[in-house]
Amino acid sequence: MTAMPAASLITSTRMYDAAPAARAAWQALLREAHRRAGLRVDFIEHGWPMPIGELWTRPGLCGAFMCGWPYARARRDGHAYTPVAAVVPDWPSYGGQARYRSEFLARADSGWTRLEDGLGNRYGWMVRDSQSGWNAPRRMLAPYARRRGGRLFLESKGPYGNPRGLLRALRDREIDLTAVDGWYLDLLRAHDPVALDGIHTVAWTAWTPNPLLVSGPDVDAGVSARLSQALLAMHQDAAACELLRRAHVARFLPVDPRDYDALLDDGDAADYPDIA
Repeated sequence: MTAMPAASLITSTRMYDAAPAARAAWQALLREAHRRAGLRVDFIEHGWPMPIGELWTRPGLCGAFMCGWPYARARRDGHAYTPVAAVVPDWPSYGGQARYRSEFLARADSGWTRLEDGLGNRYGWMVRDSQSGWNAPRRMLAPYARRRGGRLFLESKGPYGNPRGLLRALRDREIDLTAVDGWYLDLLRAHDPVALDGIHTVAWTAWTPNPLLVSGPDVDAGVSARLSQALLAMHQDAAACELLRRAHVARFLPVDPRDYDALLDDGDAADYPDIA
């Protein structure tokens, strides 16, 4: 495949544009990393209702966020993306690791304190190609479905497309329970805490490798390596540390693609293919 020239590179911070300040911080950080790598990149607008999977097919994609589950599935199926870097979020709960988890959310006035309290009500889901918005909650719900003989909810509604859509539906009482990317929620707590007023967490999924920065198959491996080197060194530079701080990033780490194989379907998920 023909390598893309540096002038044709694009990226997007769509997955973690949790609030305007978060978007500005991510763009400033990634723009500086591309500059240090000697690359010019254009940030493209890409949002719901356009499926995020369409972003990952764009030519010249370089250093864009990709959900770990689609990444693992593409790798398994021979459509490899080049891993550029993994992100360590700068909150103590992440333990200095490039990991995240989903949070099951309900309205605070529900009085619910456990995941079990929400069963039998209305569930809202984001999209079916999301680790945090579909695969991780599906795995956690699988044992409940087996014990209860299948159906868990009065109604299962979606796709809502993004975390903001789920939060709106929960607040507007269209749904009663949902699961949202906890890293995204932490960014909201930092940049727009009002968005979570009246909503609380009743359960957490297991930790899994978080979304990573990737380049598309058409981008030269040397270009991706230059960007990777720039990102991995940023925490060692005082000026770059300020950009990391604003984005709530502790540091970037190298990616071991095999870590993401754990996100592929296993017994529990295969036993419970849908959230219903």
